[in-house]
Amino acid sequence: MKYYLILLLIPSILFGQNNTNQRINNSPYPFSSQIDSLIVIYDSDFSEDELFTIEILQGQLAKNKPIIYRDIGTGSSIWIEDLKENYNIKTDYNYAGDFIGILSRFESDVNGYILYDNNSISTAISLCGILNAIAITEEQLEDIKDLDIIFLDDARNYTLESLLEEYSDVLNERIIIYQNPNKRLFLADYSVFTESINFFDSLRSDLTTSIFSRMKTHSILLGASEDDEYQTVKKATDNLIITQMADYAVNLSTLTNINTEISQNYHEINFNDFESVHTVCFVMTDGDNIQWLLNWFYTDNRWFGSEKRGQIDIGWTISPALSELAPTVMQKLYTESAHTDEGRDYFIAAPSGLGYIFPEKYTSLESYCYLLNDFMVKSDLNIVNIIGNDESNLTLYPYLIQDAIKGIFYYDYSKYSKLNGQITFYNDKPIICARYNLWGGFESPSTLVEKINNAPKDPYSEEGYSLIPVHNWSYSVDTLIKIVEGFDENINVVAPDEFLNLISSKLSNREENIVELSNYPNPTNHHLTLEFLGYYEEIKAIEIYNIQGQNINIPYSIEPINSYLTKIRFNTEVIEAGTYFISLINTNDITGKTTIIKN
Repeated sequence: MKYYLILLLIPSILFGQNNTNQRINNSPYPFSSQIDSLIVIYDSDFSEDELFTIEILQGQLAKNKPIIYRDIGTGSSIWIEDLKENYNIKTDYNYAGDFIGILSRFESDVNGYILYDNNSISTAISLCGILNAIAITEEQLEDIKDLDIIFLDDARNYTLESLLEEYSDVLNERIIIYQNPNKRLFLADYSVFTESINFFDSLRSDLTTSIFSRMKTHSILLGASEDDEYQTVKKATDNLIITQMADYAVNLSTLTNINTEISQNYHEINFNDFESVHTVCFVMTDGDNIQWLLNWFYTDNRWFGSEKRGQIDIGWTISPALSELAPTVMQKLYTESAHTDEGRDYFIAAPSGLGYIFPEKYTSLESYCYLLNDFMVKSDLNIVNIIGNDESNLTLYPYLIQDAIKGIFYYDYSKYSKLNGQITFYNDKPIICARYNLWGGFESPSTLVEKINNAPKDPYSEEGYSLIPVHNWSYSVDTLIKIVEGFDENINVVAPDEFLNLISSKLSNREENIVELSNYPNPTNHHLTLEFLGYYEEIKAIEIYNIQGQNINIPYSIEPINSYLTKIRFNTEVIEAGTYFISLINTNDITGKTTIIKN
């Protein structure tokens, strides 16, 4: 029996080159080295099993320097031309259909092969990443018999549970690939490149719970659940994992290693100051969906591929993670943004920042927002779109203390327009809630036109503004142009940056002199917690009154949480049942009041 020495290289060693400037501090995305040339292949030239092996090889080679690129059409064809034209990447198309030729050229770059079948795809991908191997079926053994690629292991002998138990110490603790094995031709290269666990199971299974619980804070889940978006994001959020939909992504192990400066074409710092108008901002949804951005977004005439872009202002969401997952793609989208006298494209950060989380459930939100701030700077974004279940200012304030974030566009998960256009200010930055949904089952183009034309025309009232999420799978650029054609002349359609500038200028002073308080549980029996949006040294006095206006003495303690949140805990056992009023006065002599009920 022969024994082979297998080197298990953990990601911190693999990517320990002097490339610190390529990544933000505490970034979850590894980097190897810049690209200078690529072998380009077309999927149509290979069988599915051959493509899978090549995809695994692509991820292995990328650990040192990316060499392989798959052109599958749509966006991938655009990105490779961009690399050739703007980044001086040389390309080699001489391996069309030459499966053995590709393996032969790089046989010395892998330690061997892993056997697998259709029931062990996820295990094979995970093992290949750890063991620096390629995946081979029994049917392919004859094809590679003359190559110097040795047998290493058999994925069919493992369950994901046993693999996790044996290799937990060397698997990536910042990235999970949550991918149905039926989609094996997508994301496998990045799973191998990052040495991440690749799996798919029920959200409620012990395996899923075990994998999620081993991850570090601010880890990334790439892939998609095919059952329940809400439950997927909730479970990930509960484990401090950031969800990034990417189940049909290709070439991430290649694109992530091409660094470039990123900047939008234009940021509007002013606004057209009209009186007696209603101002509208359209924002396309789903920019958190990385595989959509990589594939159809740029080429499909419903979206960025429309030749009619530039006729009106349109807001687009985009994941800040793209600045490190596919920097040249992000810059290409920015470069091709419309900027005409009639209309502009403008990008904002997709939900809910670096990726999809529910902020109210994310217990390390403050450090998450510090990380997000750095990605906002790198991505040249300054507005963040949030989807959540609690719009309270205590939940959103960590976003608004970041220098790079000028405002929030907020949607409630259950119904994006649930808060009916509400606008509030904290730290002098607006939280702007959606007013209408352009989405099947909510508003249609005709009902939206009617409602907007009948809306108040007052730039000094929040009723004078409408943030409108546009469901990307239901409506298109053409739809928006037709809607705008139906608007009255006193409807002002603007891009997100101008929308935020207008609101900040016209409405910000209306929310000053407010002390923000919240309390729970209410009604209360024994103890009550009052949350004050401010530092504890900003509290000047706390007073409690009963319904007759009499001052009541209730024991309390003050607990500073961080620089912007203080909790005051009251012992309500000492008071009788009834209604009470708590007044908190800050050092600026501004008073906040709240009502509590003692059972």
